[in-house]
Amino acid sequence: MNILPQLERLAKVLSFLPGIGERSALRMAVFLLESAPDYIDELSDSIKNIHTGIMFCEKCYTISDESICPICFSDRRDKSTICVVQSYIDMLAIENTDEYNGVFHVLHGLISPLKGIGISDIKVRELFERIEKDNPKEIIFALNHGLDSDTTISYIKKMIESKMADIKITRIAYGLSLSSDIEHSDTKSLGKSILDRTDIF
Repeated sequence: MNILPQLERLAKVLSFLPGIGERSALRMAVFLLESAPDYIDELSDSIKNIHTGIMFCEKCYTISDESICPICFSDRRDKSTICVVQSYIDMLAIENTDEYNGVFHVLHGLISPLKGIGISDIKVRELFERIEKDNPKEIIFALNHGLDSDTTISYIKKMIESKMADIKITRIAYGLSLSSDIEHSDTKSLGKSILDRTDIF
């Protein structure tokens, strides 16, 4: 049985979403076909306007609807501690633990020579500028385990130590499974890993 061209096209577009395979994409396409027109209109408007009013925070580079995000703007956050994460999703995962009260810096990727991702492709320079300006007491790396993470941490650590040797540099502990990503970790394990963070040597 041939798939209707409209459904096939929609399923192909949906399959580009993270974690969505061809079969899941087709099920989603059929679901949308059978959905009420009001829902389809709302979904369509939400997608069309996803970039409207959304920007990067000028300090930490998370996604925000203001030039300075609520975390960086808050006077209740400990500005002396910066938690370095790969993505906005990882930042949300750590926020949901309720165990961290510092601020963040979102790299938007990791250094990966094999993938052609260099220092200038992520927010590393911005992190150095921020450290020099704000003079924090501690930098916490909350990155997934892997070669790219290790490469990124090693580079940033060396650059920090070459200019500001008195800053404490730590990495979250891994009571987490070594194969587990931060965004998929349960909040209790992730919260414990922040509290039990270790120095990087």
